Amino acid sequence: MSQFQQPPEGGVGAGDSSSGGGIPVFPETDQEVIEAVKTAFYLDPDLPEDLCDVVSIDRVVYLRGVVPTSDLKARAEEVAAQVQGVNRVVNELRVAGPSP
Repeated sequence: MSQFQQPPEGGVGAGDSSSGGGIPVFPETDQEVIEAVKTAFYLDPDLPEDLCDVVSIDRVVYLRGVVPTSDLKARAEEVAAQVQGVNRVVNELRVAGPSP
């Protein structure tokens, strides 16, 4: 097995930036990983584009911020994990408490 696994066929992160759009096939830097995750969030109809802060350190992606529901927290982690170049996702998102 190779060092890098390919994402599922047609999954988020499977794109070819040479066609003028989509997510790079394999982001090479942490900044490219961040951009790929943000693009994946943008392309996912269930996630707001500005959902959270995304940080990448040595291809470990940290999701930080406050989200309105636990479903969005889980979906953000799921989408980020599917992006090529991401070795691991640390989900530090907090779910907002109920309004008083």
